[in-house]
Amino acid sequence: MDTVLITGGTGHLGRDLVARLKGSYRVRVLARSPGSDPDVEWVRGDLATGEGIADALAGSQTVIHAATLSPAARRGYFVPKDFWSSPTEVDREGTARLLEGAAAAGVSHIVYVSIVGIDRPRVPYLRRKLEAENLVRSGPVPWSIARATQFHWLMDRLLGRMARLPVVPLPSNLPLEPVDTTDFADYLVQCVRNGPGGRLADFGGPEVLTLAEAFDQWRQIRAQRIRTLPFPLPRAVRDAAAAMSLTGPGSRRGIVTWSDWLRSHDPE
Repeated sequence: MDTVLITGGTGHLGRDLVARLKGSYRVRVLARSPGSDPDVEWVRGDLATGEGIADALAGSQTVIHAATLSPAARRGYFVPKDFWSSPTEVDREGTARLLEGAAAAGVSHIVYVSIVGIDRPRVPYLRRKLEAENLVRSGPVPWSIARATQFHWLMDRLLGRMARLPVVPLPSNLPLEPVDTTDFADYLVQCVRNGPGGRLADFGGPEVLTLAEAFDQWRQIRAQRIRTLPFPLPRAVRDAAAAMSLTGPGSRRGIVTWSDWLRSHDPE
């Protein structure tokens, strides 16, 4: 049985990956706070410091690198600082450490989890993701890069924080293609089985919604009474946002819709 190491294995996507890989692979997770699942080999460590990386990689054939550090995603809202800086210790330095260690350990495949539309990143966090992609592409370990659109859980968290405002400003024509982590996890597991594939087809959700439509569904299902102030984005801004939010021709899509996900999950 091959060993698959997952970074970010305690997050939303990571937990779905662990559940799908167990039984077919030895699953190992590098985490600052190891979990309790007895079917997982837990290695205490931190990409930001390098702690535990060598131990986690020893004997691993495949690495799924899903760890990332987005302060805005953690808190559920943006602050001005997010638009001019983003931490580098996990996405850039941590990826470099992981690649160096993976080469030394003889890892045969690294799968990097990335974001749709970051070729021309407009915010620092997306630049960190693109920097990590470039490290993977130029590194010594055979690789796959899998990009996804915005995850349902993250949209739920962001909308929930927005709903605390007295009035929610809503760029109503902002296009979105939200995707479930379970669907994307299935895709990543298939990538592991297929072996190194380079830049893989983008992965998105089963439907395209405007932010106004997504917010209306969220408001109805979460039974929230919220005042909104809709406003349209200029076409140039909308088109730029679409490039960051929507998959293109040849992409793959999941099956779990935004409304179905909301009905089956409690608020973030």
